[in-house]
Amino acid sequence: MKTTPFASAVLLICVAVTQAADERDPQVEILLPGVQLSLVAEHPALVTPTGIDVDDQGRVWVVATHTHFRPDDYVGPEHDEILVFTDEDADGRAEQRQVFYNATDATMDLELGSDGWVYLAERDRITRVKDSDGDGKGDVEQDLLTLKTEADYPHNGLEGLAWHPDGDLVFGLGENFGKPWTLMGTDGATVRGTGEGGIFRCSADGKNLRRIAQGFWNPFGICVRSDGEIFAAENDPGERPPCRLLHIVEGGDYGYQQSYGPEAHHPFVAWNGELRGTLPMIHPSGEAPCGILPLGRGLLVPSWSDHRIDFFLLRRKGASFAADRMALVHGGKYFRPTCIASAEGAQDGSGRKRTWYLADWVDGRYQAHGYGRLWKLEIDLDKADWVGTLDPEPMTDKAKLAADLRSGKTTRNRRTLLQLAQDDDAFLARAALLALSREAAQWDSADVADWPASDRIQAVLALKLAQASPEVWVKPFLADESSDVQFETLRWIADAGLKAFQPDVERMLNRSDLDYRRFEAAIAAWSILDGKPEAGIRNPALLLARVQDAESAAKLRAYALRLLPTQPQSAPQEGALPVQEFPEGLTLAMLQELLSVNDETLSMEVVRTLAGNSPVAQTILAEIAADRTRSVQLRAEAVAGLAAVAEQNSDLLL
Repeated sequence: MKTTPFASAVLLICVAVTQAADERDPQVEILLPGVQLSLVAEHPALVTPTGIDVDDQGRVWVVATHTHFRPDDYVGPEHDEILVFTDEDADGRAEQRQVFYNATDATMDLELGSDGWVYLAERDRITRVKDSDGDGKGDVEQDLLTLKTEADYPHNGLEGLAWHPDGDLVFGLGENFGKPWTLMGTDGATVRGTGEGGIFRCSADGKNLRRIAQGFWNPFGICVRSDGEIFAAENDPGERPPCRLLHIVEGGDYGYQQSYGPEAHHPFVAWNGELRGTLPMIHPSGEAPCGILPLGRGLLVPSWSDHRIDFFLLRRKGASFAADRMALVHGGKYFRPTCIASAEGAQDGSGRKRTWYLADWVDGRYQAHGYGRLWKLEIDLDKADWVGTLDPEPMTDKAKLAADLRSGKTTRNRRTLLQLAQDDDAFLARAALLALSREAAQWDSADVADWPASDRIQAVLALKLAQASPEVWVKPFLADESSDVQFETLRWIADAGLKAFQPDVERMLNRSDLDYRRFEAAIAAWSILDGKPEAGIRNPALLLARVQDAESAAKLRAYALRLLPTQPQSAPQEGALPVQEFPEGLTLAMLQELLSVNDETLSMEVVRTLAGNSPVAQTILAEIAADRTRSVQLRAEAVAGLAAVAEQNSDLLL
């Protein structure tokens, strides 16, 4: 909470609220004791708000967006507005409304600086604006960071402004639709990426840019506690719900990569620490959170889609945190809180009543729609015993060790680091990997080959982090006897886009000893190297060719058949069953040919494929179900596949 001066002679514009009181009724309900929510301002004085902050005088600064999917018939300013609301008579309502600035587009966040600047995050730049002559209007603008990319979707670019206690600016970048991007600061420092997003920090004047962490869909809300701990609220889970509440650490990888396509599953994508070296969420958040702020040992997180304000009470768990969620406020369909700001200077004299302000998008439409609200949230700590202790919980020994390993303040010998890298605590394991990566350049490939398999797996991860020479390491690791070493090497090839190894990946796809996990990984890696990363593991041409290849091992043909994408169900005619087409290029005759191979694994996949189109395949399914020479498991699968056409096969099934 900072001060930005206004000349005393400035006449602030007062806009009356003209809508009927019950229009877009928020239907707010308070759920916990000590909580009070009151309306400060609403449409038309404020519409479609995003970023928000409060200055030392208690004035609320908020972004009113007019450019977010602006309809052709929208009536309003050409650009977004930076508004300042003032409650002159302390009655809880804002009587004064001032337009400070109106020259930005797709403005996603606002943060006031202690230096008198107003910091703004647009989709493709972070800029700061200042009133240099005291007339209450921003008249000086400086670009701090620019994002160069083809993508222009308004809310998966730059976002999530927050101040670090040391004075640095912390901010986020969304998945950017997986398009390549280049982010540059004022001193020329540059970071590049694609669809992995990131959380970054730089100085207040845009220098010393660096990425703290990656692997995000859309870290729209970010906060930094007084002890330097960073937290983020992921705004969207894509096809892998839920949205995530995250503990952000230096060098963290949170698993997501949009470039690998929209499918819910991809062998190289993690959402909750499922892959080695990636970090899990603290707790699922509500849907579409846009803001996050600390309260005592917990976090306040509004949820746009769930119409809620939640409190997550944190507790130390190893090198990170766990949390319990409590809903403070719940509203109806027209209560859609977005960003949140603390009013530190607006506390009561005892400090026992805390105050925040929240922006409310109101309407569920993404397009600029002309509605918006500003709320005041007050929590009386004497009544809100659910808040618990206010002082941050001390760091655990694991948390201290992880922090020291990440920073390089301390290290351990290689044997200890390899053990720590396999710890069940993902945050400690990641820190140990980072420490290992600093020495990996000195490793000898012949020595590493003699390490236990569990250590060789960690070696792949550390060498990848160190950006070690793939020419030295990749081929020996692909030939390693450990399937996990092979998997992590395929992941390295894919993540780094090592096209020189595409022939090696193709050869791996022909190995008859592949299990399903490595087959998936090899398919995904091959698609990435072939320039089709969005195909993921469902590359139809590649998979169909493998299914049809009589020279391939039956097991590999089965895996390929399992992965072939099915066609959507056709609309049934009256009285008929819906029909789901076989995967494109796959015919009934081909499936019968696969059955004749007489391999149990392949036959099981054929039956499951036939079951997806049982009206067409029921004769074959019935034959398998009745064939006593087939395994019980295969016959049972065929019977299950006849469920949709049971009436036509009652003699067989009863």
